[in-house]
Amino acid sequence: MKYLSVLTLSLLLTQAFLFAENSNDLDKVLEEATYIATKTKLNADYVPGTVTVISGEKLKSLGINNLAEQNAFDMIVGFDSSTLSLRGAGSIYGSQGNKIKWMINDKPISAELWGIPKMGVGQIVFPIPTDAIDRIEIIRGPGSAIYGGNAIYGVINIITKKESKGLFTTLSQTQSNKFGKAIGAFGTFETNGLEVSAIVSTEKHDGWDLPVTRQVPSEHGNLPNANANNLFMSDFTYKNFDFWAYRLEAKNDYSRLQWDVSNNIPPDNDAPLQSNTYTMVGLQRKYDILNSAVTAKVGINQYTNRAELMFNHNGIRTIDYLESTKYAEATVETTLGSNRLLGGIYTGFLSVDKDNLSQTWNATQSLLTTNDPKRINRALYLQDEIQLDEKSTATIGARYDTYSDGRNALSPRIGFVYLYDDSNILKAQYSRAFRPPSFSEQYSPNNQSPDQTFESETADTFELSYLFKTKDASIKTTAFNTKTSNMISYHDNTYETINLESPTSVNGFEMELTKNYEWANIGANMAFYKSHRGKVTLTRSGSTSIYNPSEFALSANFLANVFATINSNTSYPTTLWYHYTGSKNRVNNNMLGINGNIVLTTNGAIPAQDYLNITQKINEITKDLDLEFGVKNLFGNTLKTLYMPLNPPNTSDVPYMGQTFWVNLLYKF
Repeated sequence: MKYLSVLTLSLLLTQAFLFAENSNDLDKVLEEATYIATKTKLNADYVPGTVTVISGEKLKSLGINNLAEQNAFDMIVGFDSSTLSLRGAGSIYGSQGNKIKWMINDKPISAELWGIPKMGVGQIVFPIPTDAIDRIEIIRGPGSAIYGGNAIYGVINIITKKESKGLFTTLSQTQSNKFGKAIGAFGTFETNGLEVSAIVSTEKHDGWDLPVTRQVPSEHGNLPNANANNLFMSDFTYKNFDFWAYRLEAKNDYSRLQWDVSNNIPPDNDAPLQSNTYTMVGLQRKYDILNSAVTAKVGINQYTNRAELMFNHNGIRTIDYLESTKYAEATVETTLGSNRLLGGIYTGFLSVDKDNLSQTWNATQSLLTTNDPKRINRALYLQDEIQLDEKSTATIGARYDTYSDGRNALSPRIGFVYLYDDSNILKAQYSRAFRPPSFSEQYSPNNQSPDQTFESETADTFELSYLFKTKDASIKTTAFNTKTSNMISYHDNTYETINLESPTSVNGFEMELTKNYEWANIGANMAFYKSHRGKVTLTRSGSTSIYNPSEFALSANFLANVFATINSNTSYPTTLWYHYTGSKNRVNNNMLGINGNIVLTTNGAIPAQDYLNITQKINEITKDLDLEFGVKNLFGNTLKTLYMPLNPPNTSDVPYMGQTFWVNLLYKF
C-alpha cells in the first residue's frame, strides 16, 4: 500500500505538471549554477549527465540539521543513507560510500579505511551544520572523466556559505529521553582586499535507545550510538589567491559501525569512543593568460581514526591510524570559436603514516598492513564543450590515470544536450569510471592471500534524460544502464576481498517532480533499480563453493521522497517530508554446489521502511532571528539495516535511528 500510494501521488503530480501552462519565459538565470559536471559554470539542467542541486535551506526545512545525521542524504534521488550507496549499488556489493567521490568546496576528501569489513572503523561522517551549507551538488553516475578514481556511482560536492553571517543553536530530544545540543557560527568578513569566511560548530548527541539481540546465545541490550562533532572551516581570499584550512572531527560509538551480531552486545554507553578526523589545508591561485583562465592548486589532506576501549569479541580494541594525501593540480580553461576547452594535470601521493591496532586478546598488530602502503597517482584530462548549433551541444572528454603500483585507467565521456524549446530538454551520455582497490581492501586481515593483486573495477554507463521545465514546474527523468567489470566486493561467507569474475549490472529509472503554487511548493522524486551480480566461485582447502547469481545485497529496488511546503510565501512555512525505502535482499546464499553437492539456503530480506518528518519555520520572530522546530520520524518507527554479517544464521537487523524532536534558532547579522 505504501508503494502504491507513493506511485499514485507521483502520477497525479505528473499529470498536473504536463497540463501546466507552458511558459516561454523560462528562467535561464543560473539559479542552479554548478561546476560539478564539467568544471565550467553551467545551469544544472544544461550539463551532460544527471545533476541535482539541493540547497542547505531545503535540507534544513526537511529536518536535517547536520550532515552527520543518519538520514542526511536521503533526499538525494536514489541515495540510501543507511548503506551510503547511490544508484542501486547496495552496500556490500557496491558501495559503503567508498565508490562515491566526495568533495567539500570542490576539494576531494576520502579515506582508505572506508568500507573495511568487520573492523568497526572507517565511518563516513561529515559534521557540517546545514545552517552553514549553501548547497549540495550531486552527479548520479560515473564522474571519472573529470574526477578520477572512486567516482563509480556518483560525485557529491558540499558547498558551504560564503556571503552571509549567522549564529545558530539546535536542541533535540529523542523518544527515549536522550538529548542533543549544538551551537555554531558562520560568516564572511572583508578588509583591505582580504576576504575571510569561517564556520565553527560543536555538537553532542546521546543517541537513542536502540534494542538489539545477539542471536546465539540470546542476549538483549541497547546498541551504543552516541555521537559528538566538532568543525572548523576557514577560507581566505586575497586578490587571486585562495587558502583554506578545514578540520572536521566526528566522534561516534556503534550506530554506523559494522557490529557483528554473532558477538556479545557492546555495553550501553553515552560517551563516543571513536573519532574520525579530516584535516584539509591548501592554496590555490588563478591566472589570466592569453584569454585563458589558469588555476593552480596544492593541498594536503590528513585522515585519522582513533578509538579507545572499543568493545569487540569479548575484549577491547584501541586504534591509532593516520593517512595523508599530498596533491597538486593545474587546469586551463579557454574558448576557441564554438569550442570551450578544459584541460588539467594532477598528481597525488597517498601514504599510511601510522597504523596501530591493539587488542586485549592478542598482540598489537597493524590495522591494515606492515608493508607501509604508498601510492602515487598521476593524471591528465581534457574536455571539449562544443556548441553544435543554437539548440545542441556536445561534451567530449577523457582522463588518463596511472598509479605507482602498476595500475592505469582511461575514463572517456561523450554527452549531448538538445534544447527542443524553452521547456523541453533531451540528454544522452556514455561515460566510464574506475576505482582501484583501497588499502583496506588490498590488505584486509580477512584476505587469505595478502600478496594478491586486485584489478581496478570499471563501470560503463549509458543514460538518457528528458527534462520538462516551465516557470513554476518541472519533470526530470533519467533511464540508465551501468555495467561494472572486476567489481571489488566481499565473498558471501568469508568476507574476503574478491574481484567478481562476471560483470555486474544496474538498470534504473529516476524521476524528479516539482510544482510551485502561490500557497505551496510540492514535489517528489523516485528511483527504480534492478541489479544483477554474477555467480561467485571460491576454492579453499580443496573445496569449491559456487553461489547463485543474485541482486546486490542491501540494494533497494525502489526509493522515493514526497515533500510539500505549505504557506511557502509567508513567514511561517510548514514542510512535510515522507521518505520510503523498499525492501532489500540480503545475500542470496542459494549455492549451486559444494564439490558437486547441492546446498540450498536463503537469508531473506530487510522489510520496506519509511518515516515522516514535519518542520515548522517562523521567520523574524524578532529582528533577524528565525525559529524552526519539528519532529523527525513522526510515528516513532525504529529504522533498521544490516551491515555484516549477511549470511545465515546471522539475520538480525541492526537499528540505527528513532524519533527526535528538535528546535533551531538562527540569528542573521
